[in-house]
Amino acid sequence: MSLDILYISHCVPWPPDKGDRIRAYHSVRELMKHHRVHLTCLARSEAEASATSDLRGRCASLNIHVLDRNRAIARGLVGFAAGGCFTTSFYGVPQLRAHISSLVKTNPIAATVVLSSAMAPYAPDGIPFLADWGDVDSEKWLQYAKMRPLGFLQRIEAGRVRKIERDYAMRSRRTFLTTPSELELFGRIAPGAPMGCSGNGVDMQTFDPAGSFVVPEDLSRRKFIAFVGVLNYFPNSDGVCWFGENIFPELRKRDPELELFLVGRNPAPKVMQLKEREGVTVTGEVDDVRPYLAAARAAIAPLRIARGIQNKVLEALAMGKQVLASEEVCRTFSPEIPKGVLCCTSAEDYLRAIGQLPPTSAADNAIAEATRLRFGWETNLAPIVAELDGIARMTAPL
Repeated sequence: MSLDILYISHCVPWPPDKGDRIRAYHSVRELMKHHRVHLTCLARSEAEASATSDLRGRCASLNIHVLDRNRAIARGLVGFAAGGCFTTSFYGVPQLRAHISSLVKTNPIAATVVLSSAMAPYAPDGIPFLADWGDVDSEKWLQYAKMRPLGFLQRIEAGRVRKIERDYAMRSRRTFLTTPSELELFGRIAPGAPMGCSGNGVDMQTFDPAGSFVVPEDLSRRKFIAFVGVLNYFPNSDGVCWFGENIFPELRKRDPELELFLVGRNPAPKVMQLKEREGVTVTGEVDDVRPYLAAARAAIAPLRIARGIQNKVLEALAMGKQVLASEEVCRTFSPEIPKGVLCCTSAEDYLRAIGQLPPTSAADNAIAEATRLRFGWETNLAPIVAELDGIARMTAPL
């Protein structure tokens, strides 16, 4: 039975080129195979709001509200000062709330899917909702508190986000986390709440080592390792700066031909400073990351803060590349590290792993195939689809 589903997201689900946007895109696409999806989301700019997508015309209804960043920050600070949660206040747009209220009055919405705890307060009363938290955001705030200035404020925010996560998990029909380790952690935070695991996937058709992309000749001749990801996102910028300052100089000393490519949009100032180091290239945003992955000897994921599944790791694996990953990243895949991921807990581990890489940049088809089997979107989103099927059975006429 096809239902009218309200999907609420803090980001526009297209193009699927970063983090939550990738999960939102594939979730909406999968739900559209079974139900009528009413999409309500926030954009960070007019360009995001007007971006084209194959999903646009397939939505039962579509509402994209552009988030005014300055107003959002002011709203978040006022909310935090008043004892509330900065995150939910930041995303708390009255116009979006009014739209949802009107939508549920004029459409037979049978269920709501909410992406991220930041959007939890938008879940309309009286309608079953699924909480797709992805990872435990409150735990990320606690990790930030250990590594960033004003840590005491971030610890306060962690507690307030955790209360939101717990309270809405208890109200939801089921809360989904992307990994068993996140699920175990959240089980301690919200004991008794109905929970499930719905992992991330990777678009194997796009990230196919034999796909229709061209590797420039000058790139194919160079010997390099690559990090691919948004470079002003703190866990990414922190990780690559640590690697560039502490690990890569020794790698370069042992192999003067080896280079480090940092590929991604919006490099933070500290990331840009790495360009001054011999052998380091910061590309900024590129039209297509696949040539860089295809030409790289390996990908790196040296994050010191990691929650949920790292899309950057899955994309590199799908391209048949080994990934040199920190212990924190490897822990997100517990209990089974994917084929192709090499866990590096020390500088010597990275040095040893680099020394054992294949002599060319040719894709390892065994790694790509293992990734295809484990990280298909349809398979990993099946638990959410099954939960909605249960709601459909409950609402079906006798």
